[in-house]
Amino acid sequence: MTKWNPQCRFFNEKYACDTLGSEGYESCEECKFSAPYSKKILILKFGALGDVLRTTPLLHALKKKYGEEALIYWMTSPEAVELLDNNPLIDKVLPYNLENTLRIQQEEFDILYSLEIDSPVTLLANLVTAKEKFGFYFNNGSTECFNKNAESYLETAFLQHKKLQNRKTYQELIFEASEIEYNKEKPIITLSEKDRQFAEKFKKENNISDSDKIIGIHIGSSGRWQSKFWNNEKLIDLVKKIPSDYKILFFAGPNEIEKQKELTEELAKERISILNNKPNNSIGEFSALVNICNLVICGDSLATHVASALGKDTIALFFSTPSWEVEDYGLMKKIESPLLEKYFFVGDYIPELADSISIGDVLNLLRANK
Repeated sequence: MTKWNPQCRFFNEKYACDTLGSEGYESCEECKFSAPYSKKILILKFGALGDVLRTTPLLHALKKKYGEEALIYWMTSPEAVELLDNNPLIDKVLPYNLENTLRIQQEEFDILYSLEIDSPVTLLANLVTAKEKFGFYFNNGSTECFNKNAESYLETAFLQHKKLQNRKTYQELIFEASEIEYNKEKPIITLSEKDRQFAEKFKKENNISDSDKIIGIHIGSSGRWQSKFWNNEKLIDLVKKIPSDYKILFFAGPNEIEKQKELTEELAKERISILNNKPNNSIGEFSALVNICNLVICGDSLATHVASALGKDTIALFFSTPSWEVEDYGLMKKIESPLLEKYFFVGDYIPELADSISIGDVLNLLRANK
């Protein structure tokens, strides 16, 4: 009877691994290259794309603690799969679906990190068999903590006054909940060759040379946070005052299609040419374009965390969300609204709030960055 070795890090249950194929082995028993894993780890993290990305620093620490031979699974939302797919520190990325929900119930893990405070993650955490569990689970209609160190994250997320008082970064809270030492490990984005080629094609089509200086401006925010960035009038004012030796690349998402079009047309009247991404770019394409920028200007958004992962200088504006929860990695200059506490976590569009950070503040940091 043919025998397989699921204890090997390179075992693939769907087809023969590269070694079996290339060496002509008939079973794993013959393999001289078997690499048993030290720990089998499952991470459950869905959430916003930015939160998924800024949880990836945990991977560095896990490999440091348990060795490179640790086997790491990560289950996430289908929308976030592309953020993790090329990550060299993850052995299996599992999209959240029925098949994988059944799968994690029928595998055994050494460690579970359940890093969402709501369903479906807390429900899934109850179904996983693991020797150790960290983070959060579902208990009779409420969220509970597997370990005491996870309580700070839960309280900060649930209680507005605790979130306002907190001065730990998101990463510090996540590492604390996971009982892993934090050493400012950075988030991880691995650009595929396809995405790098996409960026090179974009540069060629837009006559961008390697010596050009590019400022990427993310012009919007998620639908939930209407006051997270400036309106058209202030953006136009900013672009007009940016030194002419910079090229400007507007980043927009599906919520900013019309805004991007209006801004480009208005600036064209001023004879200012703007580069634009396509709002329906994939995450990989979006990240590859961020990678060609010398500086990124953005609100508190996915662009903030992508720029950090790619080591880009960033000017980040915080209107109603906590700047202190965002790790700057020595690359990010933060501008915090003087009205942040008054409108803390307010999602509606409020003119007073959206106007509370000045163009001059950004230009001063831009001049200091040159």
